[in-house]
Amino acid sequence: MTLSTFRAGLLLLPLAACNKGDKVAAYAEIPAVELVTTTAQGSTTSKITDAWVSLDDHFLGVWELPARIPMLAEGSHKVTVTPAIKRNGTFDDRLRYPFFTSWDGVTDLTREGTTVLSPQTNYIPEAELWIEAFEDVFARLNVSDDSDTTLIRYVPAENPGLLFLDDSPCGGFKLEGTRDHMRLYTDEDFEVNGGPVFLELDYRSNVVIAVGALFSVGGTLGSSELVYVTPTLKSDGTMPWNKIYIDLSTVFNAPVTDRDVYIDVLLPSGQSSAEVFIDNFKLVKLAP
Repeated sequence: MTLSTFRAGLLLLPLAACNKGDKVAAYAEIPAVELVTTTAQGSTTSKITDAWVSLDDHFLGVWELPARIPMLAEGSHKVTVTPAIKRNGTFDDRLRYPFFTSWDGVTDLTREGTTVLSPQTNYIPEAELWIEAFEDVFARLNVSDDSDTTLIRYVPAENPGLLFLDDSPCGGFKLEGTRDHMRLYTDEDFEVNGGPVFLELDYRSNVVIAVGALFSVGGTLGSSELVYVTPTLKSDGTMPWNKIYIDLSTVFNAPVTDRDVYIDVLLPSGQSSAEVFIDNFKLVKLAP
């Protein structure tokens, strides 16, 4: 039993004690929550790991996906599913993602039966996205002057041996020998209007990726490393894609200016080479 399932189960105990005849549950099964986007919002890749679930506006708990949720009800009822993610990729820091909408659906519940739900989510209308998806030849990410390797745009037709998301281009680079450092950064001087700010990033790598923020305080440039993203390399040699949601809210809402984001990779001592692939770099904040 997962911790989230246990907590959700505790929430159901008072309901189960209300009426002896109501102890036979119906079940709602949620395999996943699908993200639906517009063309301007880019890829539909997501990593929704949990769901806040309510039945007729009564909160039933937090459930790790995929989930099979007991509900002490039958007949037609409203189910609400709110998507949640792991903030900064941390196992025990899960939150309702502030830029995803909740899903409402009316479903028929049958005691001892299972109803499969297919909830969908969208970006909220107030979300403003800055995206680098490597669809264009000219990258929106800049290479720092102290980097000693090149950002490459990989196209599926020219690189059939690589893994690609949605069969679309991605960016990447390789470190080896004396070419041991790469820093990519935005140069947008983002303005914020309060509220949450997140970086969404699809990646695959065999080396740690540092993600941080650039800013200016009283005309003095500063930086802050926020998250160290672990490699996706597996023991069997495969290197799958992963997705992370990095919370930039605190540093971006500080009294600073010229806000930007960077990723930094350094070849570790004793490691002969490293590869990093990135895609769907999305900075998400509230629109003015």
